[in-house]
Amino acid sequence: MTNDLIYEDTRGHPERFVVYSRKLQERSFLLFEYYGADGDKTIAHLPFLQNISVSEKGKANLASYNLLGRAGQLFAYGGADSRKLDLEFHINLLHLLHLQETEGLTDRLFRTLKSTDKETDKKRFFDPGAGGPISPFGYGASLTTQFLNLFGENKTELVSRARSAEAHSGREIRVYGTSKSTQKAIDISMYWLNLVRSSILNNSKNTVYGPPIVRLNHGPMYMNSPCLVEDYKISVDKESNYDVETLFPYNIKVSMSLIESRNGDFGDYKYGKHILGDNLTGWESVLESNVLDSMNYNFEDYSEFKGIDRPLTLSDAQRRNGVN
Repeated sequence: MTNDLIYEDTRGHPERFVVYSRKLQERSFLLFEYYGADGDKTIAHLPFLQNISVSEKGKANLASYNLLGRAGQLFAYGGADSRKLDLEFHINLLHLLHLQETEGLTDRLFRTLKSTDKETDKKRFFDPGAGGPISPFGYGASLTTQFLNLFGENKTELVSRARSAEAHSGREIRVYGTSKSTQKAIDISMYWLNLVRSSILNNSKNTVYGPPIVRLNHGPMYMNSPCLVEDYKISVDKESNYDVETLFPYNIKVSMSLIESRNGDFGDYKYGKHILGDNLTGWESVLESNVLDSMNYNFEDYSEFKGIDRPLTLSDAQRRNGVN
């Protein structure tokens, strides 16, 4: 559920302040594409909750020639290396909690979507269990239960006090065993962290299927840029403290080294097209159209889903938007 317009913030202020939604998390994100058999592709989003840091590096492969008596070299162009991107962003638990209470998050940001062909659709028709993954593991609830069990018989008293405090105040109190919203935020954060960890892994059941394609989307500079992940680093900032029950850190810094992988169908480049947009192009595209990126992410295909209790598919999205 999202708030598409504005919300009001009254905390710490005698008067109401109107805050306009930026929807940064809906527009700035990493898109993970996992490929499998029968044309199957599973898509997952990792949104950026705060401004990111990106550095880009390109390198031409030049062959140099030193001629006798010439005060300068001659060069031959031998192509160029794929551009490299160093990406840094933060996953902040308190910020995520704030977003959940105000702007909200669309389903695509914490659920996978599957694209299918006819054969895959047939399998899902005859085998409902083939429709998607099993229920995700509940990190928040599991670790909260572990924590409360350490108190033995006293855990009932702890929870009772928390419920009394909630009833008296009329709102949710951050006391042991009470915060469902925090548990949900931890589950979502762990989902995003595990997407990062999976970015360098293949399918262990069938090693033919390698690591996912990771696409960077952030404004006009990076419009669905297809990349592979060379390495990543996850750092925990101990100064920002932890959630008491689960020991989940409030702030996590993620650094990723990406290398662009432009394959497409090895034909002509056409920006905005699903496959052709991933083809390589040269400076002629800059002179003709001032474009170089794939630009083939269709936001309308991933509009908000409500009331769906099964794995989402791209065909769901297309039907919602009237695309055959």
